[in-house]
Order: sequence, then structure tokens, then C-alpha cells
Amino acid sequence: MLGSRTSPYLQAKLVLLAAEHVFAQVPPLVESLLGIRVSTTQVYRRTQAAAQALPAAGLDAPCPGVSAGPGPVYGMVDGSMLFTDTGWQEVKVGRVFQHSAPASAPASAPASAPAGTMGPSQYVAQRGPFATFTQRFEQVLPPDAAADQVFVTDGAQWIHRWLQDAYPHATHILDFYHVAETLAAAAQAADAQAADAPACWLPAQYARLWAGQSPAVEQAVAGLPGLAAPVAAQLGAYLARMRYDQFRQRGLLCGSGPVEAAHRTLLQVRLKRSGQRWSNGGLDRLVRLRSALKSPQMHLLTDLFKKPTA
Repeated sequence: MLGSRTSPYLQAKLVLLAAEHVFAQVPPLVESLLGIRVSTTQVYRRTQAAAQALPAAGLDAPCPGVSAGPGPVYGMVDGSMLFTDTGWQEVKVGRVFQHSAPASAPASAPASAPAGTMGPSQYVAQRGPFATFTQRFEQVLPPDAAADQVFVTDGAQWIHRWLQDAYPHATHILDFYHVAETLAAAAQAADAQAADAPACWLPAQYARLWAGQSPAVEQAVAGLPGLAAPVAAQLGAYLARMRYDQFRQRGLLCGSGPVEAAHRTLLQVRLKRSGQRWSNGGLDRLVRLRSALKSPQMHLLTDLFKKPTA
């Protein structure tokens, strides 16, 4: 397999270990666990070859256990910065999963409270222009899939425009905590200390947001003294897309915590360690490999090593 005389079993173990550990750390682990000596070069070559051989059609195929079912199917998208030979580059991350809320979720629960049951996740990760990423994401979660599709986003305009065009019938939710953060920044920039009740201004707006009273929040923001026009425009766009009271009644998540966590579990824990710098090709291949292993797609890797050699 992959031009090596190493057994398929050992090759698979090398790749699995290299997906979690720095290449140089794998040989001591293999010798300790299996009593077999391998070199860092062998580990690197096997891993790069396996990642390159993963079938694109399989990586982006809809997963029935993730993107279809009786409960709501969530799509979350964000970007993660990784260091390469050409500087910092963004790897866009998409996470698709099901989440079933408890029968009676408390109305006062935080937006990202870990209540309910979260199913397995399927990941899409791509360095480069967003057009390639969105095409792949739409294959994993087809816009016409028979599912209650819900998107929770951070307010990035390119994400909003894409979702409005590709998923017009889905439920679009603006992450509660991104809005709260922007409100706090607006209050600080506008010198909210000059307001009549500065100590309670922000908590009052948070409570109104959570209750779905965005027009009242918009009016309160408009009354801030000296609010910069760009901040006011951003908040205006935000407040037009929030009905958290209705979302909570449906038992939906209102926070983007799952995709924020994906930055670390999918990418950063392996690809953003101290002193690491990647070539573009090396980064792309490791991103492909980790996306397959963290999704319900382990079979894509094991199938490579089951193929007979020529």
C-alpha cells in the first residue's frame, strides 16, 4: 500500500498516531507499544501519502447519521488562523451535527448550555477562498435535505450572504454572545458612563435580547451618546436578525460554542503548537486527514489500507 513494504496494519497505526502527535514523537510511541522501530521519515511519508489518497467524494459525502433525522440539524461555520511559510492563513471550518433539546429546557438557561443530546459531527475544513469551502459544505449538508436546518453564526457578512442565498428556508440565528460583546464595545466606545443608569445599562440590554425585544435594544443603542456610525450600523444589522425568545421556545441553541470548540479539537491541538509552521501542501493534507478522523469517516482511511497492492 502507498509504495511501502511496511504492513498495512502498521501503516494505519503510523497514520493514526501522526494525526494526533508531532511526527518525531511517533517512532518512540511505536517502539514502546509494538516493539517495532520506525523512522520519522517513514511516519511523515506514510501520513502525507494517506492524507493525499483520501477520496474527495467520500470526504464531502452527506452523512445520514449527521445531516438527516427527526431533530434539527445544525450548521456552524467559522475561521481559524494557522501559521504557514507564507504567514498566517485562515482555514475555514464547518461543523454539521444534530442536537436534541430536553423536553422542557428552562427559559433562563444560558445560550450555549450543554443541555440536551448532541450527536456525532461531520467536519468540513478548507484553506483558501470561501467559494471552494461553501461548495464542499453544501455537499455535506445539501440545501434541499429533508431536515430542519439551523445555522448559528457570528455575524460575518460573507457567511450571512451565503446562507441567505443557499439556505433561504433554514433558521438563521446570530450567536448571542457575539451580539453581547458588540453591545459592550458600543457602550464603552460611546462612553455609556454618561447615561442615566450606567451600571445597569448593559444587563438591561442583555435581558431584553434574551427576551426577543430587539427593537427596544435598538432604541436604547440609538440613545447612546457619541456612538460611532460603523458600530451603530453593525448593531443595526445584528438586531434585525434576533428573536431569541422564539428560538428558545423551539429548544434551539443560540450560541456558536460547538464551532468555537472545533477550532481546538479539529485543528489547533495538532496544527497550532508552539513553534509550528506548515507548508501550504502539508497543512492541507493534515487538515484533510483530521477532518476524516474526527468525522464518522474512519472507514475512508481503513479502506485505503485494505486495497490490494499492484
